[in-house]
Amino acid sequence: MLSQIISLLEKRPMNAREICDALGIEGDKEREIYEMLKKAAKVLKHKGKTLMMQPPRCKKCGFEFENMKASKCPECRSEWIEPARFFIK
Repeated sequence: MLSQIISLLEKRPMNAREICDALGIEGDKEREIYEMLKKAAKVLKHKGKTLMMQPPRCKKCGFEFENMKASKCPECRSEWIEPARFFIK
């Protein structure tokens, strides 16, 4: 599954839910995807590549979060959050 995730991210940026959907993973397995992304970062580092993250962002006010997961904007209190997207550079 690790090589499949790397292959997907080499094509285009994706969030954890999109990765689950592309791999046909059912249910709430996003937590597993985040763990696999950590492993992918180590594998890519040995190949001279980097796993990058576009941080979550509030769709209402544009606030960018520092963590991978966010549920509520500290600036405007909106719950309309664009999830983190991952890509390979």
